[in-house]
Amino acid sequence: MKTGPIVSDRLAAALDGARAMAACYVVIHHLANANGFSNQIGIVFRFGQEAVLIFFLLSGFVIFANERDRALRPRGYLLRRLRRIYPPLVTAMAVSALIVLYNGGFTERFHPAALWGTIFALQDISLLKPGVITDPFLGNDPLWSLSYELFFYLIFPPILIAWYKRPLMVNHLIGAICCTLFILFAFFPNHFLLVGAYFLVWWAGAMAADAYLKGARTFIALRETYLWLIVLCLISAGVVLSVGYKGFGYYPFLMFRHFAIAAILLALLFGPIGRITAGAMFPLRRVAVAIASISFGLYVLHYPILIQWNVSKSAIGFIFAFFILIITAFVAEHILPRMLPRAPKM
Repeated sequence: MKTGPIVSDRLAAALDGARAMAACYVVIHHLANANGFSNQIGIVFRFGQEAVLIFFLLSGFVIFANERDRALRPRGYLLRRLRRIYPPLVTAMAVSALIVLYNGGFTERFHPAALWGTIFALQDISLLKPGVITDPFLGNDPLWSLSYELFFYLIFPPILIAWYKRPLMVNHLIGAICCTLFILFAFFPNHFLLVGAYFLVWWAGAMAADAYLKGARTFIALRETYLWLIVLCLISAGVVLSVGYKGFGYYPFLMFRHFAIAAILLALLFGPIGRITAGAMFPLRRVAVAIASISFGLYVLHYPILIQWNVSKSAIGFIFAFFILIITAFVAEHILPRMLPRAPKM
C-alpha cells in the first residue's frame, strides 16, 4: 500500500516509517513471547495487538487518501485491493503448510474449516475472544487481522458514495452502528458483529485523511468520528465491568485496549506530536520505504518462518530463516502481484 502524491514527502516518510515500525514490532513481539522475553524488561514488547491497530488506522488513512475518487468505481478498486492482500496471504498459507509438513504433525493440525475460513476472511483467534468462526490456518495467528481488513475494503465503496452525499449524517450513522454492533456482540458473540464494530477504527483513519487533505492538522477536525470512538471506548469499558476482567489480552479487556489505543494514537499523532514524529522520520525515509515495501509480507510470514519452523530454533537456523523471510516477503509483495490482472485504467 504505497502512499500517493496527495501527501507531502514528509508525511509519506512518516506513514512508511509507522508501517515499518509496526511490522517490526509485531515480529519482535512474537519472538519475545516465544522465547520468554515478554516479562520484566521485555514487557515493552507485549503490545503486538496495539501495533495491529496502527495498521488499521494507517490503512484507513492511506486508502481514503489514494482511493477516495477511484473507489467510486468499485470493480477497479476491489481488484487493486485483492492484488494487494491475496498474494501475501496465499504465500503465507503455503509456507505454513510446508513448515508444518517439515516439522511433522500436519494431519493433526490441518483443519479444512481453517483453510477455507482463512481464504474467505472468516478467521480470528478463539483463545482471545468469543464468537470466532475459525482460527487462522495452521496457527498463523497474525492472519486474524486480515478478516477485518478485507471487510473494511469491501464496505468502503458503498459507504464512500453515501458519505459524499451526506458526510455529517454518514459519520454519525457509522459511529452509532459500530457502537450498537459492539453492544450486540456483548450479548450475542458473533464474528461479524465484532468486525463491524471495529470498522469505526478504520473509518477514523479515513476521516483523518479527509481532514488532512482539507488542511486540518489536529484531531479536533475529526470531532464527529472521534466522539463516537470515545463512546465506543466507554461502551467497551462498561462491558469489562459487566462481564468481568479475564486477562490483559483477553475479551472483554482486549477490545477496550484496542479502542482506547486507537483514540490515543489519533489524539497524539494527528497533531503537534505527529508533526514532530514526521520530521524525525524524514532523514530515515529510505530505510522506512525499504522496510515498508515488504511490511505486509513480514507481518503474514514471520510467524510460521521465525516462530513455528523448527529450523529457526538454533542461532544459525534463525539467521537462515530470517533471510528466507525477507526473500519470501519480497516475492509475495513485489513478484506475485504482477501475475494478477491489473485494474482497467479509467
